[in-house]
Amino acid sequence: MFVAPVESQASQPADEWAERSQYWLASIRSHTPKRKRRERQRTPLILAGQGMSLRVEKSTLLISDGHTHFPDEARRYRFFPGDLSLPTRIVLVDGSGQITLDALDWLADQGVTLVRLRWNGQLACAMGANPSAVDRKALAWQIETQSSETARLKFAVPLIGAKARATLANLRDILPPSQSRDKAIDTAKAVISELPNAPPNSIGELLATEGRVAAGYFFAWRSLQIRWKAEGRHPIHDDWRHYFSRASLNADVRKRNRDATHPVNAMLNYAYRILETHVRIGAIADGYDPTFGLLHHRTDREVQSFVYDLMEPLRPVVDRAVLDLVMNETFTGADFIRQTDGVCRLSPDLARMVVHRVQQHLQQPS
Repeated sequence: MFVAPVESQASQPADEWAERSQYWLASIRSHTPKRKRRERQRTPLILAGQGMSLRVEKSTLLISDGHTHFPDEARRYRFFPGDLSLPTRIVLVDGSGQITLDALDWLADQGVTLVRLRWNGQLACAMGANPSAVDRKALAWQIETQSSETARLKFAVPLIGAKARATLANLRDILPPSQSRDKAIDTAKAVISELPNAPPNSIGELLATEGRVAAGYFFAWRSLQIRWKAEGRHPIHDDWRHYFSRASLNADVRKRNRDATHPVNAMLNYAYRILETHVRIGAIADGYDPTFGLLHHRTDREVQSFVYDLMEPLRPVVDRAVLDLVMNETFTGADFIRQTDGVCRLSPDLARMVVHRVQQHLQQPS
């Protein structure tokens, strides 16, 4: 799954930025499956950076990738009509550049879909033979899977199992000792054992099982010690001295995790949005409908349920980034902005640090 760089260039030295850019380019190449000789290229070509170009030259499609760092070696691709190495999807992630009209015609004639994503992973547009960002085969699989409770469980149980194992790792390795942590560890262990041996009979049962693990897990967060300084200059609310719940105190039940009123929840919400962008880019690049969920099934097209499905096993990974900050940093009231409605937001520099930590954890091998 493609990972878009989310740090600003100003946040690290130029040499390090170039080094990390080269690392990610090499990583993408190493994770691209080799195409069989008589097989059409299935892995999408993903372009990013400044100065991207798609044009037709002598009946061939000439593509120039964008510049993302300096020094940057120019990457060009030339595809011939009927070329099996031509991918069925080309994805443009943010950046800038130009596309000629004859290039659009060429792509349509060759059955290639061109997908344009914004910086946050949201779909901007799709063009080509299939005027949709969705791959027909991928969508057909989603529709078929959603129509069967058994198929949905086959898809969803491994996700929740992976999430439970990652949650257990956080409980054991990161959270401070407490009675609530011990209980949460026992619950996570029991669920990890139950899922393969006595799997749930419905998605509702599976979500209830996941909820048991999550409830104990976040209850164990109450033992966190949140350190503050400079309270004379930047007073803090007494509720901020300890962590109590994932629920926002001024939100209704349907949106209970949104509009955080506590600094830890504000950091979690921000980190989850980064994760959502990370997963959405990959889902769209692979041709899935991000709104067509299998575990989280919502009819509202504005809700990207399939993205939420794929996020589940990665949520504890992102949690580690926030836990690392909470357990190793001393905050001040200036790090957070309390709005007139009580909602807590991150200061720009703290937000940058959260982005940096989340990216670090998502880069680590699982």
